[in-house]
Amino acid sequence: MGGVRSGGRNRKTLAQKLRDGNPGKRKLNRKERQALPGEPKLPSGMTKEAQAVWPEIVAILKENNALFITDGLAIAALCSSFVLFRKAEKAISESGAFNVTVDEETGIGELRTSPAVRVRSDALKHMRAGWQAFGLDPVSRSGLSVGRIPDARPETALDAILRAKSAGDDVVN
Repeated sequence: MGGVRSGGRNRKTLAQKLRDGNPGKRKLNRKERQALPGEPKLPSGMTKEAQAVWPEIVAILKENNALFITDGLAIAALCSSFVLFRKAEKAISESGAFNVTVDEETGIGELRTSPAVRVRSDALKHMRAGWQAFGLDPVSRSGLSVGRIPDARPETALDAILRAKSAGDDVVN
């Protein structure tokens, strides 16, 4: 199984399976699409605040060799989550993490958590998911594999004989 939120482990890329081995001996997907390295275009529809964060996030991804042309929307989501986290932090610092309401009839005060605390918590969860997707946290960084996919196995003597036969060469013992 696997995949995000499936309850199991997240799926590994072909490069990770070749690096770590394939203990289940399941068939490998040799036609897995590879992302093109490079800086993506800034997606339309981003807020001014998120656009201001974009260069900072892109620079971090570039330094970590985790920047790909196809990741523009994922980076935009990470930027938006970061902006939302900042706004929630500001609201909490200005008005506090708790609100006190007093019941007019009984005069009893009730302490409630500020809505900004929940917003900050949700934004942090989304940021963590983005960090993990891009390999920016310690745990996912150890499992991140970027670069060229190595050949599955070295050429054996039988492969050399078959290659020579198909090319029409004579094989000398």
